[in-house]
Amino acid sequence: MTTEFNATDDSSGAKALNITINGETVSQSLSLSMMSSSEATQALLPPSANPTLKTKINVTLASSFPYTLSKSDFTVNATNISNPSYFRQMNVIAADDATKTLTVMFGGAWSGLYQVNVRHNVYGLVNTTG
Repeated sequence: MTTEFNATDDSSGAKALNITINGETVSQSLSLSMMSSSEATQALLPPSANPTLKTKINVTLASSFPYTLSKSDFTVNATNISNPSYFRQMNVIAADDATKTLTVMFGGAWSGLYQVNVRHNVYGLVNTTG
């Protein structure tokens, strides 16, 4: 998958998977079901950072996040908004389940605006828009 699902889509039913490769649609019988709700990040602190310096960033998830936080369960990256092919993996250095907070290290990148993406190995992509 290269893009996220529409968050306003009716997620209560099963979704059919259609795979298109080089203009050819591949028939298959797989389907997936979407969760009825999505979890979101509540805060990024600091809200901005100098991308050329190593900086610790705290990512606070919704208190209702359904899994116990463990740093090995998460991947976080920052994607340059004006050049989406340029992204930087961030190191998850701590996870605090009591406060639902991840601490990540932004190790430096080109100057610019970045979209932070948080992915859990079971839950999947956590909503970071806003």
